[in-house]
Order: sequence, then C-alpha cells, then structure tokens
Amino acid sequence: MARTVSEETILTIVVSTILLLFFVCLLTYFFFRLQKKRHQHEQEVLMLQESFNKIILQSRLEIQERTLHHIAKELHANFSHIVSLININLSAILVHSSGDITEHVTETKLLAKKLMGDLKALSVSLNSDAVMKAGFVRMLESELERLRKTKKYEIVYSQSGYPDKLSSGKEVVVFRLCQEALNNIVKHSNAKNVTVIVSYSDGFLTVKISDDGVGFDLILADRLSVEKESTGLHNMSSRAKLIDAEFKIKSFPGKGTDVEIIVPVLTH
Repeated sequence: MARTVSEETILTIVVSTILLLFFVCLLTYFFFRLQKKRHQHEQEVLMLQESFNKIILQSRLEIQERTLHHIAKELHANFSHIVSLININLSAILVHSSGDITEHVTETKLLAKKLMGDLKALSVSLNSDAVMKAGFVRMLESELERLRKTKKYEIVYSQSGYPDKLSSGKEVVVFRLCQEALNNIVKHSNAKNVTVIVSYSDGFLTVKISDDGVGFDLILADRLSVEKESTGLHNMSSRAKLIDAEFKIKSFPGKGTDVEIIVPVLTH
C-alpha cells in the first residue's frame, strides 16, 4: 500500500513537472512570438515612415524642378529679349558716337554679349530637360566652364572609366548635387582651387569635388543647422538616398572641403 502511494506521488510529481514545463515552454513561445510581431510591426512602421519621407522628398524635388524649369524659360524668353534690345539700342548709339563714347559703347556691347551668353548657360543649367538630354557629364563640364570664366578659381577636372548610362532621374539628381556643392564653394569657401574628379568603376559613378577654401566644422555646422532649421547638407544627403547613392563630406577649418557622391549606375 505504501509502495502504491509512493508511486502515485512520483507520478503526480512527474506529471506536474511535465505540465509546468509545458506551460513554461508555451509562455516562452508566445512571449517570443509577441516580441517578433512587435519587432515586425516596428520595422513596418519604420519602412512606412521612410517611404512617406521619400515620397515627400520626391514631391519637393519635382516641384523644385518645375520651378527651375519655369525660371529657365523666363530667363531665356524675357531677359534674353531685353538684352537683345539693349544691344540693338547700343548699336544705334554707336553709329552716331565718336572718341571715348565709341569706346564705352563698344565695351558695353561686349558686356551685353557676355551677359547673353551667361543667361543662356544659366537657363540651360536650370532646365532639367536639358540635363537629361545633354547628360550629367556635359552639364557638369558646362557648370565648371562657367566657374572658370569668372577667373576666380583654378579648375582641375578629370574623368576616368567608361561612362555608363545613368537613368534620366539620376542624371538630374546627381547634377543638382554637384551644382549645390559648387554653389557652396562660391558662397562660402573663399577657395582659389577647385578639383573635380569623375570616375566610373565596377558599376558605380563616383564624383569628388574638392576645394582649398576655409573649410568648416561639420559637427558645429550640423548643430547650427538644427538650431537655425537650415537644411542644406541634410537635403543633399536626402537627395542622394533618393537615388540609392552615398553622400560623404569631409571638412576641417582652414583645410578646405571634400564632397564625394557614389552612385550605382545602369550597366549593360
């Protein structure tokens, strides 16, 4: 009888232990399943947020491109027409002028001609259709030629590798990134030398833009951009992400600035 009681006790303990382990395993399973679902949900929220931000950025860029396109048309149609009229009037004055007046009028006509050329080049650089038609490389070379004509900078440009074709959307975004980097040099750097290297290798386009200007503190600039709600560098980085490109910037006070853009290209 005692043996039977002992066996029943052991059996009870074993069954209870098995049931306890089963419930522990069950709770553990549901806990990890809940954690997994929670993680998946967080990932989905992050992906939706990223997708939403990407759509917003695309919309902003499309609006910006349409605005630039409109400005380009206005420059070409209205301002070019006004400069042409100025040139016509100067030619009429030149016929009846002499001495120093002739010299001044002739010089003014040359300046008007230069202004017409600059307006045309600016109009083309603002027109996204022109960028897609001419291609990123030719547009970048034109932009560098505009800088060279100011006689404020020594421009060094080089290209290596076989120029794989970028999609039309990438052409525009990459050109705008380079344009912004060059504009920053003009506005902030006080540089004398600008070096631009374009290279194609292993399915990637790499553009490096360097200057020997005053440079800046990246950490301080990032903090000030948050305080002043300035979005220049942040927008450049966001634009790069839009085309799956990598945007790098390196700068130190007194040591110039290096900008690097690495873009995956379409290979055939």
